[in-house]
Amino acid sequence: MTVSWSKAPDFTGDPERKAAVEKATTRDKEHYLRGGLTEIECRTCHACVMVKKYSPHHTSVQWTSQARDNCPEFKAIRAEGGNPAMLPTCPRMSASIDHGVSEGIVPKESPDVDPDGYY
Repeated sequence: MTVSWSKAPDFTGDPERKAAVEKATTRDKEHYLRGGLTEIECRTCHACVMVKKYSPHHTSVQWTSQARDNCPEFKAIRAEGGNPAMLPTCPRMSASIDHGVSEGIVPKESPDVDPDGYY
């Protein structure tokens, strides 16, 4: 007998419920990984990240593997044997994000109404 463990039921016996859960999970993933994010290009190396400002002091930055690999700041840290994950962010990218906010490309805060209709 094989015993498996899962945090949630898989609804194998209820295909309608399984489809509803999969749809909700896809919506959650889309909302949290891409919802309300704006693409910003680094003004130095041209790497692109996705950015969302929640407040003046809270910024979410989603780095792609390509952007992470192309960032000269991160490359220099790796070349010295360091781990770029220990750096809060690339200062050049941070300056590019600040520029995007000042130019109105990135909203300064989350809107009162979520564009995804989530809250």
